[in-house]
Amino acid sequence: MNVTSKSLFIFRMRKACEIARMKGAIFNEPVVFAQAALESAWGTSRLAREACNLFGIKATPSWKGPVITLPTREYVAGKWIVVPANWRKYPSWNECIVDYSRILHACPWYRDALENINDPDAFLRGLLPTVREPGWATDPIYEFKVKQIAKEIEKLGGPKWERS
Repeated sequence: MNVTSKSLFIFRMRKACEIARMKGAIFNEPVVFAQAALESAWGTSRLAREACNLFGIKATPSWKGPVITLPTREYVAGKWIVVPANWRKYPSWNECIVDYSRILHACPWYRDALENINDPDAFLRGLLPTVREPGWATDPIYEFKVKQIAKEIEKLGGPKWERS
């Protein structure tokens, strides 16, 4: 992926985050940018293109909106497997970010993330699974990947990964 495409992603994310905040979404911006870039291949994945789903948000039985079915990789019992999954479909990136915020507020296992909304490191750690609670991703090096992408985003003029 070239710098121009990544810069366009950052521009689109900045606008989507701005609109999502106007709709009441609460999140840590540097983490949201980096998660979205990782999960959506900088907005180019099929899930992002066809469903405006930037975070790999699955459609659970309680989801009443549109759905798209696509394969996904999950890390299970120490190995990667490919399984089909139903994903939430959104009309826009900002609606996806609003739903991401709703999910964080609805699931008690994300309370540590929300308590550290202004600290990207602590916010991200609060999204990760623990022995007792599920988390955002099954990838055992998810935190490392998000932080690596965040560094690249910052170099391209995106939000800075710092405590506010």
